[in-house]
Amino acid sequence: MKLTPLRMLEHRYRNKNPLKSLYYIYQGNFKPILLALLLCIVKHSPMIVMPVVIGNIINIITNPKLYSIDDIWLNLIVVSVFLLQNIPLHTLYTKFSSTAIREVEVNLRYALVKRMQELSMSFHDNFASGILHSKVLRDVESIELLSRQMFNTGFQSMLTIVFSFGITLYKNPFIALFFAGTIPIAVFLIRIFKGKISQYNSEFRTEIEKMSARVSDMVSMIPVTRAHGLEEVEIERVSSQLIQVKDKGKRLDVVNAVFASSAWVTFNLFQIGCLTVTGFMALNGLIPIGDVVMYQGFFGMIIGSINTILSFYPQFSRGFESLRSIGEILECPDIEHNKGKKKIDKLTGNIRFEQVSFTYSGTGIPSVKDLSFDIREGESVAFVGASGAGKSTIVRLVIGFHRLETGTIYIDGTDIRRLDMRTVRSHMAVVPQDVILFSGSIRDNILYGAKRISKSRLEEAMDSANVTEFVQTLPDGLETMVGENGAKLSGGQRQRIAIARALIRDPRIIIFDEATSALDVTSEKLIQDAVRKMIRGRTTLIVSHRLSSIRFVDRIIVMKKGSCVESGSYNKLLEQNGIFARLVKNII
Repeated sequence: MKLTPLRMLEHRYRNKNPLKSLYYIYQGNFKPILLALLLCIVKHSPMIVMPVVIGNIINIITNPKLYSIDDIWLNLIVVSVFLLQNIPLHTLYTKFSSTAIREVEVNLRYALVKRMQELSMSFHDNFASGILHSKVLRDVESIELLSRQMFNTGFQSMLTIVFSFGITLYKNPFIALFFAGTIPIAVFLIRIFKGKISQYNSEFRTEIEKMSARVSDMVSMIPVTRAHGLEEVEIERVSSQLIQVKDKGKRLDVVNAVFASSAWVTFNLFQIGCLTVTGFMALNGLIPIGDVVMYQGFFGMIIGSINTILSFYPQFSRGFESLRSIGEILECPDIEHNKGKKKIDKLTGNIRFEQVSFTYSGTGIPSVKDLSFDIREGESVAFVGASGAGKSTIVRLVIGFHRLETGTIYIDGTDIRRLDMRTVRSHMAVVPQDVILFSGSIRDNILYGAKRISKSRLEEAMDSANVTEFVQTLPDGLETMVGENGAKLSGGQRQRIAIARALIRDPRIIIFDEATSALDVTSEKLIQDAVRKMIRGRTTLIVSHRLSSIRFVDRIIVMKKGSCVESGSYNKLLEQNGIFARLVKNII
């Protein structure tokens, strides 16, 4: 199924009129909506006909000389026909309305997923994954519920009000004016409570997102928590956020309750007033007795509809708040723009930094500063230095995860700002320190994203990454399930799978970011052997704290406070007896 949520990615959702946003996201689905609304008018007709029929029958019973028994049967037949049509038409109404709602629901989620893939890594660095989960799941669900309430509650209630008022206006304009007095009261109540309900909904949504992020962190930290006996500390951290959600939710519930009860009491007082007026009119012979029942029925329906709309207003507000929430993603300007840029079909692997500077948001201190160097095709270069020296920032800039502040990075002689980085990355492979595996088989994880890979090529990648050695010992071999994030495998096994995943892509540029820092000596040696096989003929960037693991590279660049302070081969840097030599001595 091909989803095309282009309109959703082009529209502004955080404006001051969420109804316009709701109208916009339903563009392209107006046909089933119009059919559903037409069916709704017909299927809802028994609600309008019933008070008229009841009033007519009472008038017939109280004035038998003016009517015959056939008039009663006629009214009963009419109301029966109106009732029976509800079964097929309500089914069709649900089919068409659900078609539109479900289409928008899936397209909204697809639009969010698509936009998240387009947003820069700077955005993702500053946005907790739990909050993003909440927007894709909870906020879209709130918009879906809002849509259903507007179809099933809002539109039907408005139909009831319009038809009841119209029939009353036709039969007795004076009583219709009495009915009309409910409208300004409803508007007045909404104006009084609107600000508080909107504010509390916003605060409650924020706390829900924080809770989602906190729970996500807790789940990922369970191994660390257990290892250090910090279960109670983590429970306390999460429970404090749960209490915040409870307090904000309770405050929202209270204001919603005051709003609903105020509306209910006010309109029921109005209904008593209507009964009093129509009762006196009947006593004075101005209207038949049956009309009193009919007007009470209509007025009760109007009040019930207005009360229903008002009681659902908090849910409407929640849905509108969710529209604003997804706008934080769909409207975020921090997007990696690749449209119209040069696509890369082939990469040789030449990289050049020219006076490059970059500062992470909120730090104020450059991570790299006026950095210049060249890496030739097929050359292997390692970046070393203390934590915070700018090593990982360099590789993230090469990948295109961050926008440059000043300077230029060239890949094969072209400024990366002119390149479609998606096509560039298709010729790159990254092996990070924290390998990310999904809950599938070893085969699935190695072949992730790769298409039409032959068995011989898979075996070659596994041999080069030293994966075959441990896979052969597993009962299910390549079909062994790795568990969530590779929990059933050792750190060395996960790293070797990551290397095989990189090799299967046949990349021209390979990046190792602290790929051996958390491994034991045996695993590190296996990884080093795999790395040596992997980098032959490929441009390689290695970030490492373990200096013994980079003896084989062509060149080492020593970083300090974002600048290159030394550069050369392993032995040459030792001979200089400078910063690198001191690093080696301190580690040894």
